[in-house]
Amino acid sequence: MEQRKTMIGDTYHQSTKYRRDEMSERGLDWSTQPDAYKEFPASLKRIPILSVDPQGGKPLWEVLGERRSFREFSHRSLSFEELSRLLWATQGITARAWGFDLRTVPSAGALYPVETYLVANRIDGIPAGIYHHSVKKGELTLLKEGQFGKELARAALGQGMLETAACVFIWTAVVERSKWKYRERAYRYIYMDAGHIGQDLYLAASGLGLGCCTVGAFFDGEVDHLIGIDGKKEVSLYLGAIGHME
Repeated sequence: MEQRKTMIGDTYHQSTKYRRDEMSERGLDWSTQPDAYKEFPASLKRIPILSVDPQGGKPLWEVLGERRSFREFSHRSLSFEELSRLLWATQGITARAWGFDLRTVPSAGALYPVETYLVANRIDGIPAGIYHHSVKKGELTLLKEGQFGKELARAALGQGMLETAACVFIWTAVVERSKWKYRERAYRYIYMDAGHIGQDLYLAASGLGLGCCTVGAFFDGEVDHLIGIDGKKEVSLYLGAIGHME
């Protein structure tokens, strides 16, 4: 089985290489471009996130030097302002140009296939639960209320820090947003996009004096089920635990 998995990865990498003699002109069918933003029923509870003043804070070079992965968190809650800053740092819209909403992170073709969900364990001012971050509207949509940290930790191969963290970011990809333009090579770009976002979370957490640890080891189907996605058209990519350090 391990050999078969290795062969699939090797085959994918070889099959999605760009080769000059195989490149061809192909126009985009703009009528089939997928929606850039995910929508949920209007009946669900919405919570506006706070506006962020990007001025001030630690110098960039200091933040880069302090960035580390922290896996032990205190029981202190995260403030809603801190959460709002983290959300802006990882997905905030900073400009609009050429018909695209440009963000704090780069994305191949400015297609932004990555969606952000939150498992909120201890956030001041909002109930514990699972949320979706609406980038365009600047709000959180409550999908499930309750404590889900233990369930998420179990889905992530028993990594207990996901239960003790104040919150956990879960990043998914709506695959067709990228495949519409880049076809099978899109998966390469999706993983790059997730990496950019994860690093911004690290740097923002460092700037706020918070601990952060990203996670790539989890049972995909269990995380998909927890946040309510199908695991095919939308897939789980990456997790990021956030909290105050011990």
